[in-house]
Amino acid sequence: MSDTSDADDGVTTAELDPETRALLHTVEANADELRELVELVVVTKQLGEELTPEMREAATDAREPLADLRVALEREETVTLLETVGHNAEDLAELVEFASATKGLAEDIAPELREAATDAREPMAQLRVALEREETFVLVRKLGENADTFIELLDLLDASHGLLEELVPELREAATDARDPIADLRLMIAGFTDVQEDADFEPYELGQSLGRALSLGATVGDPRVVETVDAGLGAFTEEEPPDKLGPLGVLRALFDDDVQAGLGQLVEAIRRMGANSRK
Repeated sequence: MSDTSDADDGVTTAELDPETRALLHTVEANADELRELVELVVVTKQLGEELTPEMREAATDAREPLADLRVALEREETVTLLETVGHNAEDLAELVEFASATKGLAEDIAPELREAATDAREPMAQLRVALEREETFVLVRKLGENADTFIELLDLLDASHGLLEELVPELREAATDARDPIADLRLMIAGFTDVQEDADFEPYELGQSLGRALSLGATVGDPRVVETVDAGLGAFTEEEPPDKLGPLGVLRALFDDDVQAGLGQLVEAIRRMGANSRK
């Protein structure tokens, strides 16, 4: 092809400058690719000619929306929004990922939620009927009127709950330790009740008797009385009984200071008992 061209033009390849010869060789080496490129350009030109009317129409139709978009983008609020979005791009990306995960979770839970809503329809209807009753309105109104007292009661219950949680172990232990004494006390009260029924005491008389018994018990429980009685009873509980006394021994014992003191107390006790019995 180059020889024919050179012969027609009257110029041989040897007469061309080096750059032209290099260009000519490059064109000849890529003749097929160049031909395909020319064909592609022709096809692209035809396609452009076919699309030009549609593109003009689309541009005409989009002129007004583009103008509105430009005005919207030029507003200060839009610029502020874009700046905020840019500054919080990482948080926005995390939010989008979270929304995507939440969407998947919602899709998984939706069937169960529908089933739960179906099951709860009847109870909700009953609850609505209960809330529409006059008694419920009265209760709600009273709660509103006593809101401060109710709040104080809730605070008290909260504090009591914490106190009970702290006292429960000690209360359990105390209840366990007191189980046997409480059982004995219950038996004692049952026996006391049986005796009261048998004796047919009036409650007031029974109270007086118990009061006197308590007073007597307090007197008898005096340490001095207890020590005195214990010392006297010791003579009967010792393993070796005291020596026997005859008439002379009794006379000699009357001169003992301890015997005289004991006889004085015994005589005084007998005197007081006699005086009280004559009242």
